[in-house]
Amino acid sequence: MSYNKPTSLLELAIQSLLRDENLTISSLRSLPAELFPRLFLEAYAHRCWKTLKALVQSWPFDRLPLGALVQDLFPENETLKAVLDGIDVLLQQKVLPSRCKLRVLDLQFTGQKFWSAWTGVHFPVFSQRRHLEAVGPSRNEKARCCLEVCVDLFLSGECGNKMFVYLLNWIKKRKGVHLCCRTVTIYSLSRKNVQLLNNISLCDVQELEVNCTWTISNLQTFGQLLGRMNNLRRLCLDINILDGIPSKQLENQDHPITEFTSEFLQLLHLQELYLESASFLQGYLDQLLRNLHNQLEVFSVTNCTLTEEDVNHLFQSPHIYHLKDLCLRGVPLTSVSELLRALLEINAATLQHLDLGLCGLQDPQLEALLPALSSCSQLSSLSLHGNRLSMDTLEKLLCCTSGLQHLSLQLFPAPLETFSRHGVPQSGTFDLLCTQISKILQDLGYSRSIMVYFLPNLSPDSIPWGPNLGITVPPSVVILYRKES
Repeated sequence: MSYNKPTSLLELAIQSLLRDENLTISSLRSLPAELFPRLFLEAYAHRCWKTLKALVQSWPFDRLPLGALVQDLFPENETLKAVLDGIDVLLQQKVLPSRCKLRVLDLQFTGQKFWSAWTGVHFPVFSQRRHLEAVGPSRNEKARCCLEVCVDLFLSGECGNKMFVYLLNWIKKRKGVHLCCRTVTIYSLSRKNVQLLNNISLCDVQELEVNCTWTISNLQTFGQLLGRMNNLRRLCLDINILDGIPSKQLENQDHPITEFTSEFLQLLHLQELYLESASFLQGYLDQLLRNLHNQLEVFSVTNCTLTEEDVNHLFQSPHIYHLKDLCLRGVPLTSVSELLRALLEINAATLQHLDLGLCGLQDPQLEALLPALSSCSQLSSLSLHGNRLSMDTLEKLLCCTSGLQHLSLQLFPAPLETFSRHGVPQSGTFDLLCTQISKILQDLGYSRSIMVYFLPNLSPDSIPWGPNLGITVPPSVVILYRKES
């Protein structure tokens, strides 16, 4: 963190207070609320635990974002102890002090904006996820009479959840405190981890990420838990099934995949769905799509071998007719270009990010999409990495999208002309084609960030993409024309 120099009066006041903890504590009732964040930060930096405890008891804001300050929380952490001790004092009082407005202890990796706004201190941002609006009170809201503790839950294999278990036991011994997990990440679904999930209010979960290799039995257990997360907004599934999928039988409601997809009926607020290498859904994607309740804002299917029937159901699903982000990286699309064009036309007014990388597209398929792409007025990033496209087709693409005012980043494969008849990259030819594309951009009269992959197998994850820019560009990518900030 870096400090902006405060006014001398404020600095002198803070220093004077911290010299005498007893003076600080006795002055809290008369201090303006604006001083509390700065005083808390200084007390934290100088390990003034007694002052921290007192600050909590008079905290004039409804939220204390402690997780933004202390990234590595553990039960023995002195800052956490001081804060929890202060909360204990509050819980023992029948009537809260009029000055204290504390309702949420936030232990998530968020809250940097709060500290920056009140103190001028700048903190690194650890989460790049899209901001999700609150769903509203859960069914447990009325039961909470005093304080909510928000914490992210990471369930892994051998690495235990000592901190989470500590908080769970701490809260069980106190009335009026609710443990809220809005973000859950699952790397293992052991019996112990299932018990932990059953000890939290699953209806509080808004973001869930699963990255596991499971048996069918694990998937069924997870499905039952998923069905209880009825306020879920963002779901990422990267699941590999070890023991294979039982054969599909018509009208068989007891099929494990059918049982799993039926749990999506309970996800009443789902906005973002990411399916990564979810091959177990092959042949069952239509069931999942039918069970969605509302239209998605983000839909991503990557590295999945889908059947043609799956893709047909996907492109005709009414639940992806109002998308902001669409990612189909690694999904073969050579035989469905007409359906894809229709889908792009339907989403033309809302689509902002489109990833069609490694989809097997060739010149005829992409040229069929050009009219639809030119109508996507909100499009800001487009990836065509890993497809087999000629220089002529890329030039047509640049021309037809020249009127898209928001389009600032495009990812192209190296044109086919870059490679010899045997598929060997020719660096000299590549440089000439890059110069040609740069000239086209200048002739069109607009600025873009164009990135051309010289190596077809380069991962898109290694370069700036979508709204998150600033990552170092590898040498096998050439920036032809950088959009000015």
